[in-house]
Amino acid sequence: MINKKFKLSTQAAVAVALLVGVSQSAFSHTRLDIPTVVEGVRVTNNVVIGHSCGEGKNTIASTVVFPDGADSIIKVNGAPSNDTIDTYVSNYGNLFQKILDHSVYESEDEKKDANGNVVGFWVKDGKMPEGYTVYLPFRASAMFIEPTSCARSVKVVLGIADICKVTPISGFVDGVLETWTPAVGSNYDGVGLGGYNSPATYTVTRDATNNPLDAACGDGVDVEIIPSAAQLNRDMPIKSSKGKQYWPKH
Repeated sequence: MINKKFKLSTQAAVAVALLVGVSQSAFSHTRLDIPTVVEGVRVTNNVVIGHSCGEGKNTIASTVVFPDGADSIIKVNGAPSNDTIDTYVSNYGNLFQKILDHSVYESEDEKKDANGNVVGFWVKDGKMPEGYTVYLPFRASAMFIEPTSCARSVKVVLGIADICKVTPISGFVDGVLETWTPAVGSNYDGVGLGGYNSPATYTVTRDATNNPLDAACGDGVDVEIIPSAAQLNRDMPIKSSKGKQYWPKH
């Protein structure tokens, strides 16, 4: 006869092992600590660098881009749309802000558009050895889904590059960087590199209680906002406040 206490303990152990496996798998790539929230909620989040570029490699810098909303690619239920982001989001723009943190990288700065809105950030002057994980903290302000829209969720697609060696674009190969960017035709698509077309995302779901879908919407639609190739080409590089470019090399 099987001891019930032993059986329960075994099941608990298996459950913990599965959870640990899921957790480790979730952070095996560069992803967000909190990938999904309900609209109207502000969170302290992190870009989580799950691994370096390979055995013996150090991640010496990272660069992050959020879609600016100006010329971003909009998809509705996976299909490209001519709609603008304000069709689905009431307050898109300047929703993200870097939280100052020098625990791993000594230098960091935000990236801003012509209107002063934060569209990304970068860190450098430090190192993350292979086998470690690094958290890059930022704040995500509350996003509000447009009440008149049929959006049930809005997914923000990020562009991220983890850099192990500073090279020109022509030197982008495995072992020197990993690009967690959407493949949109930019210089940073990273075809053939680790992370190709596997970007981190941040999904905001509709508050069904305070902002219910109109009955005419049925089940609603899922919206994506993706940085354009032009924005990635402009905002992915790491530049100092004086405009000197650190990465990629000219």
